[in-house]
Amino acid sequence: MLKRLSFQYSTILIFLLILLIPQSCTFQRRGYFAGPDDMGGLLLDIKNRGKLIALTDNNPFNYFTLRGEERGYQYEMLKSFASYLGVELELIVEPDPHKALLCLKQREVDLIAMELPLTAVSRSNVVSTKPLFTSRQVLVQRKPDNWRRMPTMRRVETGLIRDIAGLSGKTIVLPAGKYKQFYLSDIQHATGYSTDITGIEKTTTTDLIEAVALKEAGYTIAFEHTARAMAQIYHDLDVSTPVSPDLDISWTVRKGAVNLLVTINQWIEERSGSREFAYTYSKYYKNARQARLALGHSVKRHSISEYDDLLRESSRIINWDWRLVAALIYKESKFQMDAVSHRGAFGLMQLMPHTAKRFGADENSTAAEQVTAGLKLIKYLDNAFSKKVPDPEERKKFILAAYNIGIAHIYDAQNLAEKHGKNPAVWYDNVEFFLLAKSQPEFYNDPVVKYGKVKGIETKQFVRDVLEKYDHYKTMAAL
Repeated sequence: MLKRLSFQYSTILIFLLILLIPQSCTFQRRGYFAGPDDMGGLLLDIKNRGKLIALTDNNPFNYFTLRGEERGYQYEMLKSFASYLGVELELIVEPDPHKALLCLKQREVDLIAMELPLTAVSRSNVVSTKPLFTSRQVLVQRKPDNWRRMPTMRRVETGLIRDIAGLSGKTIVLPAGKYKQFYLSDIQHATGYSTDITGIEKTTTTDLIEAVALKEAGYTIAFEHTARAMAQIYHDLDVSTPVSPDLDISWTVRKGAVNLLVTINQWIEERSGSREFAYTYSKYYKNARQARLALGHSVKRHSISEYDDLLRESSRIINWDWRLVAALIYKESKFQMDAVSHRGAFGLMQLMPHTAKRFGADENSTAAEQVTAGLKLIKYLDNAFSKKVPDPEERKKFILAAYNIGIAHIYDAQNLAEKHGKNPAVWYDNVEFFLLAKSQPEFYNDPVVKYGKVKGIETKQFVRDVLEKYDHYKTMAAL
């Protein structure tokens, strides 16, 4: 199996040594860099000129323009760092990673913000910063024709390559300019060099992912963050087979630029795990609408996901607006059937295995079976709350809360609300308040509390997020 294969780094190095490095940088700047890199010279230059000069590629997720406005993950991160330094940002676009490195070495730019070949970085007089995030390279392939009609996900899996050796005799297409960026010698070694790896000039990774989706190419390789973003648009794509270890996605500076490197690393350390970093990553790599805009695709105003028809039909089981079910699924899994939480919840509805089994589903169930199981759970919760929360609209808040944290803790919060003179049939400022209070000893030790301490802040936000998303969906999709 793939995960058991050891990566042949020495083979990779030999394979990647054949590089044609351009002899001059495309961009000739005019004496910006007066000081040496060391002793703080470059950082001082940046602040004196009032401008950070950075290079990235025009990847539809790294950097692009929309209606004249600059956007993209790397663009926003560079803007944030320039603001941290108190300077403006000047951005240079160069899709060829080897030309980009030459521009850096010739002191035409301060840093590079794009994925670079590992061996090219190791051979050059450059150094990587701390990672902005990590990713890996994955095989991009199509799911079998009519996969949605197959009875189980196990059947779908039989038509997919999950082992590098399965690429024997296949053709992988790659952008010629980034041909040396990928872990290709491992694939050729594992398949006895029978895999045909073809580089195509004047094309991009996203072009080739689209080509695979449209049956114009069989396979390509991409970084997982880009591949998954594309799979939100092209739902017939499978991007779950890794072909490399986890890799750092970092910026690159010259080795002598010590103070600049230290400052970038300090900025990354201060913000790693922050709302800003998480939001920017999510905006470009997890947002299907943003991905469509980046690729110049029209955004369907009357569609929420590929499961709209399924949800319209199946939501009748519980007499809920299908858009509310869609909002719940978005919050749980972002409509990803292969989503698995750190606790083991899986699929569209993020059911725990024992709960899924109770309601007729498992990890190999189809989308329809997963949704039906989740709706059966909702119906069970609806019946459980029907007497204590008679208003059906108010009851939905209790059901969402119990879906997230379990019905027992909601019962405890209702008991506390009733004991303290609040309304056990009203969520906001009543039962919600006492769910939060269950994190405090004077409340979780109360005799009316049967299920102990819990932190309810996540559940409070869960209910609010789902209902907010529901309000949004009501404006974009018809009932």
